[in-house]
Amino acid sequence: MFFVDRNSDRLKVYRCKGVPDMLLVNSDRRQNVSQTSTLFNKASTFGQLLDALRREADRMGIWNDEMQRDLPKRWEKHGNMIILPQNCFKHPNWRQMGPKLWQMVTELLNANRLGKKRFIEGDDFHGPHIDLLHGKDGWVEHIDGDIRFFYEVTKCFFNVDNASEKQRISQFDCHQEVVTDMFAGIGYYTLPYLISAHAKHVYAIDWNEDAIEALQRGLQNNGVQDRCTVIHGDARKVAPQGIADRVNLGLIPSSRPYWLAACKCLKATGGILHIHEAVSISAQDIGSLELPNGAAAHPKLIGKENAKSLREKTLASDTTDSKNIDAENRISLKNVDKNEGAFFSKSMDNSDMQCEETNTAMYKKTMKKRKLSRSATIIKEMESRILPNGRIDERLREEKWSTINQILQNFAMICATNCTRYLNNIHDEKDKVWTCTILGVNTVKSYPKQIDHIVVDLLCRPEDEKEIKSIELQAQADYN
Repeated sequence: MFFVDRNSDRLKVYRCKGVPDMLLVNSDRRQNVSQTSTLFNKASTFGQLLDALRREADRMGIWNDEMQRDLPKRWEKHGNMIILPQNCFKHPNWRQMGPKLWQMVTELLNANRLGKKRFIEGDDFHGPHIDLLHGKDGWVEHIDGDIRFFYEVTKCFFNVDNASEKQRISQFDCHQEVVTDMFAGIGYYTLPYLISAHAKHVYAIDWNEDAIEALQRGLQNNGVQDRCTVIHGDARKVAPQGIADRVNLGLIPSSRPYWLAACKCLKATGGILHIHEAVSISAQDIGSLELPNGAAAHPKLIGKENAKSLREKTLASDTTDSKNIDAENRISLKNVDKNEGAFFSKSMDNSDMQCEETNTAMYKKTMKKRKLSRSATIIKEMESRILPNGRIDERLREEKWSTINQILQNFAMICATNCTRYLNNIHDEKDKVWTCTILGVNTVKSYPKQIDHIVVDLLCRPEDEKEIKSIELQAQADYN
């Protein structure tokens, strides 16, 4: 820090305590300021970096002023590793310095390893890739409050954009709860659930082996490995069913293909779904989030009068989700009857080959008919029942609902209405009907192009069908 005396004919610059003697400059003021700035820069890390690299480049005869503007003004430090921003060291002359450049930068920044960010074009929702420029490996530790995250920067990334959601999770009381994290990654949400929210147990699922390794390191170094079961694979196939009090679906831009699997994870007594989505809030996109027929901000019944619309929407949903309702009950090849045995023959002549083709065609046709019959049966059962649409928690309705963007309201209602349908198909219990109530719509981050990363909290639970019917009919009468 400097004190400048401008009342004198000469520019006097005084250093603060701890800096050597007073500097008195006698020439032109502009030159004086430049000299002072240069002296100050040499004392800074950036100044040392600039001075050392310029001297080396001068020695090689490649230095020019554009290279100075190409130096990084800021960087990230993770333990003994420096991460440079993407927009630096782009000048072609730097390449002539070879690996020595990165060794010098690493040493000048007092680190042992050096990496540089590289963003992937078109991917607005995930962090940058890191290229390792100097050092043996990219393993780093990131400390966030009382949680220690570990990850290999060249294979995984630390998402700083979800900080608000991690903070919100840390305020949950999950002492007696089992949580399923369907997209655990390096533990963004898994570790806060275990350490801050004190979850009884967490099932952490991910299909990325590098993320799984990072998560396991994080669990061990935070001392919570005994309360977490790590599962590698696609959550739609490997998520344990009927065990969770909460299910976290932390996938963007959309977790929609996993809603059914999440519903299957919940206990028979119900639980809470935390559904993440990147939703466009642009006015021109409002048509893409139209409510299902009959679904409105006020609860209304789905009955036979909506059968046609419901049939169309359910069949479309079945096609989109691909592994929809009771997929595990689909007919396997083992159940093909004896007349189709030629299909599995290992040694076949020409006639056998023709037989195989014929039987394959018949098999596919039969499977298609059975699949359609299964969907038709589900639709028929649904048409004979009256299911409630998504509900809004009364406290949310009174305090905050009116302030939420209409598009986000619509998406929340779509979540609740679809999950209500899924749950009532999964749990075909006499005199019971499952309801889904919107507890909150929380914005995690706003992205460019009017896209919001949101989390919809859904309370899902079974209730007495007669009581629900009575309540819904009364609510509908009041609404009309």
